[in-house]
Amino acid sequence: MNDVHTHKLIKLEDLTKGKPHRVEHNGKGVLLCRIEDSVYAVNDTCPHEDISLSLGVLCEHRLRCPLHGSEFDVRTGRVLNEPAEQDLPTYPVEINAGWVCIK
Repeated sequence: MNDVHTHKLIKLEDLTKGKPHRVEHNGKGVLLCRIEDSVYAVNDTCPHEDISLSLGVLCEHRLRCPLHGSEFDVRTGRVLNEPAEQDLPTYPVEINAGWVCIK
């Protein structure tokens, strides 16, 4: 990899389609979501309550919080319904030599 600021997180083949996968990056929980041939990365903590979204359900691009049912679009981090009101931070993802990487 040419970019020294890009970090390998997991092999793409180890990331199951349609199942959220939590990893640690720079001391923070990051949730990786593989949808078809794309991978998206969002903050793993629900902004409404302090709970890991890796315990939630991913249906297509919609991620549902396991605690109160708020849903987020993993492609953009946008909150789709209440009670959460704040969007999820997102991370740029690239696939490099079979690895899922973020900056």
